[in-house]
Amino acid sequence: LSCDTLSCAIINPMQPRAWPDPLSPPTVPAIQSWLDDFWATLAPLADILNDGQYLLAADTLHHLRRLTLNLMLALNGIARPDGTRHLNTYLGASQRRALEKTLALPAAGPEAFIAQAVALVVIYRWYAPQLAAQYGVTPPAAQEAAVLHELAASLPDWPRAITTE
Repeated sequence: LSCDTLSCAIINPMQPRAWPDPLSPPTVPAIQSWLDDFWATLAPLADILNDGQYLLAADTLHHLRRLTLNLMLALNGIARPDGTRHLNTYLGASQRRALEKTLALPAAGPEAFIAQAVALVVIYRWYAPQLAAQYGVTPPAAQEAAVLHELAASLPDWPRAITTE
């Protein structure tokens, strides 16, 4: 058996794998910060979209995507390597596909940005409980509920409920 994924190397360190960057584990305070920052970053999206600030919306989604990527890497057992040019190396194929789906922007408009944001919320909701179990962090449930309530109240196209399995 060969070990061609980061998770495999973490689970079975006896299978050597050369990584293009020096790797280190994420810190618990960093993971907690990423969980909290996700909702703080998402919170102003309704105002941004209602003002037609599409460049700022794109910047906001970029920041959300970066936080989500950090959470994915943390669950894989590493912190994002500084200056890396090899992120695909540290993600599984399904992780890459999930994030790449959040890149599509057929036209700059509220619906496209909302679709990306909802996709990132779904990914966040899949990773947050696993990170809580693995690292003892606490996903900010009250902040999540408040932000989602405000988005649903302020954006007509925001889904009334986002279900994840």
